[in-house]
Amino acid sequence: MAFVRVGEASALAPGAGLCVLVRGVEVGIFRVGDEFFALENACPHAGHRLSEGTVEGHVVTCTAHGWDFDLRTGFRPGDDDGFPIPRFPVRIEGGSLFIDLDSPLPVLRSPRRGGQGARGGP
Repeated sequence: MAFVRVGEASALAPGAGLCVLVRGVEVGIFRVGDEFFALENACPHAGHRLSEGTVEGHVVTCTAHGWDFDLRTGFRPGDDDGFPIPRFPVRIEGGSLFIDLDSPLPVLRSPRRGGQGARGGP
């Protein structure tokens, strides 16, 4: 299906989140400065809407139990060994926001400490 229009970029203030429904999937859209991020909207802890959370920098914190997630990776800050919240591409055209549910963004993990690979080698 590709990109779907979900609203106007100007309707989302910096530091805010917005819930949109696309083909039956709730997606949280977040704005940090002039950057926009789209993630599945459910906190994995108890399913609460992340779009209702607080945004500080690139981190959204779920208001239900305080779990936080990096909007750039979907992982909890400092813990990229778990399972990330799926993220989706966002683009702006003519002031409108578009997201693509069919092409989730790749999982981004931090480099291993000490410069070693997964098997312990250099």
